[in-house]
Amino acid sequence: MKKNILFALPLAFMLASCGGAEKPADSTPVDSSATATPEVSATPGEVQMTIKITGNSMTDMAYEPGSASVKAGDKVTVTLINENKAAGMLHNWVLVNLGSGQEVATAAIAAGPDKEYIPENANVLAYSKMLNPEETTTFEFTAPTAGSYNYICTYPGHFPKMVGKLVVQ
Repeated sequence: MKKNILFALPLAFMLASCGGAEKPADSTPVDSSATATPEVSATPGEVQMTIKITGNSMTDMAYEPGSASVKAGDKVTVTLINENKAAGMLHNWVLVNLGSGQEVATAAIAAGPDKEYIPENANVLAYSKMLNPEETTTFEFTAPTAGSYNYICTYPGHFPKMVGKLVVQ
């Protein structure tokens, strides 16, 4: 009998400490996984980005910012500003699948100035017109599926120097 009491006493204590009371009807369980990853809205939004092209030489030309982030399906409006003052520093903005920049840039040379160095290539997802120095343009595209992409300049000789990264969540 003494053994049964010694066994039953800790068991009773454990059961009592677990709180045998029922939860109120209006309480909701906490999902700990909800705090681990941010919730991405299922409804696409509208995003406005300004990207400047800086540098007046082949060595210092660049996109600013060099990276951006949007959500899949967002309607993205880009204002592209060619801040270059040097004659002949034409630039564009071409969104391509990650890792396809060299292929697209090579095809752009074949496309030539009549097509503003935009090749017909499945890796080209969105693009701007070619900008002269101190020119600005605005264009729109719908963000592709989640993943990482590059934006490049397809004017001959500008890739791989002019490369940025677009992360789509």
